[in-house]
Amino acid sequence: MAALGIGLLIAAHLADYVTFLVMVMRNGIGAELNPVVVRIATEGGLAPLTMAKFSTVLFLAATFIIVSRTRPRLAAGVLAFGILGGAFGAFSNIISW
Repeated sequence: MAALGIGLLIAAHLADYVTFLVMVMRNGIGAELNPVVVRIATEGGLAPLTMAKFSTVLFLAATFIIVSRTRPRLAAGVLAFGILGGAFGAFSNIISW
């Protein structure tokens, strides 16, 4: 079950990242709704943005694994929050096309 959840987390954030790239190619960085993402992308470019996305997913997955040992329901909530965040990001990017 944990592997499935982490797989969904990765898939949701990968979808967010790919749809972000397509959205920016079509409409420019101004179409992005997240001001943190806009700032990182405009000041640092794609490399720091990719590292931030990768770090976020890694942090969420590690938090899930560590917390699940003692608080499985809390860990499931953390994982669900991460999955929904990635899915929402992908959805918001798609509707901005």
